[in-house]
Amino acid sequence: MSRIKSLRLSYKIGSVCIVLSHRIKEWVDQMQKELVTLADTATAGKIMCYMYDCVHCLYSMFQNDAEELVARAARNIEQLLRKRSAALKKLATAAEQFQMSHAWKNEFELDANETEGRKYRIRPDFKEDSSFKRLTDHNHTAVHIPTDIYDGSTIVLNELSWTEALEDVFRKNREDDPTLLWQVFGSATGLARYYPASPWMDARKTPSKIDLYDVRRRPWYIQGAASPKDMLILVDASGSVSGLTLKLIRTSVSEMLETLSDDDYVNVVYVSIIKPSSCRIFYKKVYKTHTQLCFHHYRAHCSVFH
Repeated sequence: MSRIKSLRLSYKIGSVCIVLSHRIKEWVDQMQKELVTLADTATAGKIMCYMYDCVHCLYSMFQNDAEELVARAARNIEQLLRKRSAALKKLATAAEQFQMSHAWKNEFELDANETEGRKYRIRPDFKEDSSFKRLTDHNHTAVHIPTDIYDGSTIVLNELSWTEALEDVFRKNREDDPTLLWQVFGSATGLARYYPASPWMDARKTPSKIDLYDVRRRPWYIQGAASPKDMLILVDASGSVSGLTLKLIRTSVSEMLETLSDDDYVNVVYVSIIKPSSCRIFYKKVYKTHTQLCFHHYRAHCSVFH
């Protein structure tokens, strides 16, 4: 009797397996059909085949040399990087020379209410550029200063003065390499002079956008100004740190992480250690003695550790 029950049980299990395998095959077939339909719709493969059959006499087929294609691509990339590197070196050399030859000024004649001088301000003639896909002016450079930086400070005004000479270098680089797009010079004060001139924010697309850009936070600036580093951020998350203080710590850590580059290694460790009482005796003399022993033991341990 038990043998018959075991046979019936094995038969039922075998039937269930057969049914499941059959159902899974149906699912796979259905998925295959849907994927093929999706691929045909997205790539328009049938339409392209039909178009090719109609005008196949205008095309010729030949086999590509993979090694030659890779070598050609490598030569093109090498040539492109060589041009970019030459333009960058030329700009860096010129910036150093202009900065050293600049005569520092402590005072500038500025009048916020001056209206006569505004007539002679440079007004760029912006035109739509297909290469940049936005309004540009190749005859001038433009300057961006972060919102939290006072644009009338002595340092900023001096940098505005000597970086103005970079305009000719920008223009010469563009003439030597017409494929060169944006050229930007960023200083440690946050001033960024870029070529060609272009409205920093397109009011047509983003009328109410807040300008939070700072060139010193850009990855290319950070990687160029700092070397790769290993950093361990230790955050005190004990009971004495809570509320607004803890929130400020978290915000500071987040802002600090924004200044790191892809080449940096960093880890954030939260420390929240609650030390138990040194002893469970409330007699002052014994408590004091025990606490001093624990303190000396801790100092000895730390000296050995260091």
